[in-house]
Amino acid sequence: MAFKHLAVLLTCMLAAAANAVPGADESTTTPSVDSSINELPESLTTASAVNSTVEVSEPQLTSTNQMVQNLYDAIVYENYDEAVSQALNCMRYDRPDVIKLTVDRLIRQQRTYIAGFAYKLGAAGGEDIIRSEFPPAYRMVLNDTFIKFVNYQDRVSIELGITPDFADDKRLYGNNDHPHSQNYHWKLEPVMDGKKIYFKIRHRVEERYLKLANNADRDGDYQAYASTNSDTNRHLWSFQPVMYNGELLFFVINRAHFQALKFGRRVYDGSRNLYSQGGNFAAHPELNGWTIEAFGDSSKFVIIRD
Repeated sequence: MAFKHLAVLLTCMLAAAANAVPGADESTTTPSVDSSINELPESLTTASAVNSTVEVSEPQLTSTNQMVQNLYDAIVYENYDEAVSQALNCMRYDRPDVIKLTVDRLIRQQRTYIAGFAYKLGAAGGEDIIRSEFPPAYRMVLNDTFIKFVNYQDRVSIELGITPDFADDKRLYGNNDHPHSQNYHWKLEPVMDGKKIYFKIRHRVEERYLKLANNADRDGDYQAYASTNSDTNRHLWSFQPVMYNGELLFFVINRAHFQALKFGRRVYDGSRNLYSQGGNFAAHPELNGWTIEAFGDSSKFVIIRD
């Protein structure tokens, strides 16, 4: 009987050993789980987070080409306020390249709108943009800037004559007799006509404005003068850029006659008379093109009138 009881006990022990898992934890306590490992952050499980979208600024969403096209369109359609708004946004989002690319495109196409756009941009507080993203000549539109006009071929500047004529107008000449004289200095004054922007060109020393005569000569050209009045379209000018031999020049175009400034070919007492060019002035940028030197601090210049 004892032997039979021992056999049953051995059989039970062998069965228990066969069902055991080697290395298993014999504890019956359920292990704790760190629920933070698998839970999403609260910011991603709320309804507002699930339905929200990430806001991206316009320059990041729009390609550079499209941004340039948008700014270009605003300028050539003379929507200057819109163009200024776009330019300021470009600077706000650190995209000055868009402004420079647009201005370069307008120069290649010889568009006159750049000066008007630059003026409006400067008036809206964008003076530093003009200084950094425009060619230096376009500083001519800034309030604190005077300019010199230098003819490309002759390399001489426009100077105000000394003696007025019977109509109290003064002739204008080209020479470099006194390179440090303020008598070669001019100042632009913007004139708004609807959406269009023109400029008066005022002498620095005297309150006289550059204009063209009423009547053309036998060559179809007009004599240039400086008058004390400035109330006609003959006193209004625009600036058409042109690249010539790698240099930025401008045709200075009169509104009334649609002719560009030039110097005559004859020399009188070392100076040339200032006229406008009839016909196709754009065919000869070397004769009718001007470099524009813009400067703000002109303390080194003196008034010399003789």
